Amino acid sequence: MSHQMSHRQAGGFTLIELMIAMVLGLIVIGAVMALSLSMIRANSDTISATRLTQELRATTATITSELQRAGSTDNPFNVTAAEALGAVTLANTDTCIRYSYSQGGATVNRAISVADGSVYMGSSACGAGGAKLSSDQVNITNLQFSRSGRLLTVNVMGELTAKPAVFRQYSQTVFAPSLGT
Repeated sequence: MSHQMSHRQAGGFTLIELMIAMVLGLIVIGAVMALSLSMIRANSDTISATRLTQELRATTATITSELQRAGSTDNPFNVTAAEALGAVTLANTDTCIRYSYSQGGATVNRAISVADGSVYMGSSACGAGGAKLSSDQVNITNLQFSRSGRLLTVNVMGELTAKPAVFRQYSQTVFAPSLGT
């Protein structure tokens, strides 16, 4: 009888023990895989959100850089206060801005507005097209301007065209000294 016990102990695991170990191993592997996939998805969403923020920041930087020229002239001593104050006009419930500046003695009129999910800088009409300032990878859902004295605030909201569930908003304020008070 002692010979049978030692043989049984030396025989290894039973079939039930092996099946339980395999099931537990599969559960652990499944949990690790689910965690890995979740981390990959979260990383992808973070990268998408960062890309959208960068796209909105670049569009806003282009707009604010252009707006800093508003009301400026080659010779600021030739501009009266009334002309400087009239150089920037907010139109269409603050979603379009018209401005002008002097370049080489000629007055340059511009308008920045949103149309069909993109930001455009045109000659002087809102929504009339012109040079596209925003990227094709971004759908601009809102563009808003507000002015307080010499400060202009540009607020841009958008989403990625590849991942429409990712929304971001970016705002930048610019000081334009030629705008008057």
